[in-house]
Amino acid sequence: MVTSAEEAAESYERVCKGFLDQAIQVKGMPTRVISGGGENQSNTVSSSGSRVSLKFDALLPSIRERLRWCVMNYSLQAELYLGQQISHFQVQLQRFLEQVPAGGTKDKAIKSQISEIKKELRPLAEWDRLFYIYKTMSFPSEIQYIFALEGDPIAAIWHYSQSDEQGEYRKTYNHKQRDGHVYAVRGNWAIRKGLMKARSPDGYIDDIDRPCQEIGCMCHLQWLYGIRRLPHDMVTEKGWSELRRVNAATQTGNHAQEPNIPAERETERKGLGSRLMRWFGRG
Repeated sequence: MVTSAEEAAESYERVCKGFLDQAIQVKGMPTRVISGGGENQSNTVSSSGSRVSLKFDALLPSIRERLRWCVMNYSLQAELYLGQQISHFQVQLQRFLEQVPAGGTKDKAIKSQISEIKKELRPLAEWDRLFYIYKTMSFPSEIQYIFALEGDPIAAIWHYSQSDEQGEYRKTYNHKQRDGHVYAVRGNWAIRKGLMKARSPDGYIDDIDRPCQEIGCMCHLQWLYGIRRLPHDMVTEKGWSELRRVNAATQTGNHAQEPNIPAERETERKGLGSRLMRWFGRG
């Protein structure tokens, strides 16, 4: 009567493919909206912007690869989770049986434990539903990660969620120790220009597992786009020199020379002053 880990993974894969179909339809992260339009009007739109929409077809192979990875990871973790739940139940059942003498007993204290065993059996029969809740953001989080990298971020701050401490599942990881740590994006424009470096011992964001991949993880990343927002020890001497030069240029109104930094994506904002502030984290 208990769903197998394989069956749970197959069900999860169907859900993920349905989500991917929606992402393909809107060319971005599918988001439901409240609309006063007609019944035939779609209430799902993209919340990822035009930049992602234009590049979506090129990003699709990476998204499909992450879908396969998420399903594989789900299957492995589901098998581990189910095994732990069954093992816990079997230990409790064995302790009860060891108290029952040969031929049975009318001891009310021993018989009362049967109700407790039944309480443990009910959630075991529905383990896959609870496990899915633990893992529901796994694939959407991976899609969002791919889209975020298209915005040319230079680093990410890990934010721990207190929700990780909720639930009965005993965590096999400790993300609380990552809270507030800043991880560099490998090969970003600021590193290529020598304006920043990875922070020791944090390193690069692709060196660690990402939020929502461990069972029950509800952490998230805050992306950084300008070197002004980085911790001081991640900015190089060249980076500080550029910051001082930009500050001087914006204060004196001398906008004759742009900093030696590649332009970021096109935006609605115009003018050198706004571009300088965007590069260095003021925009």
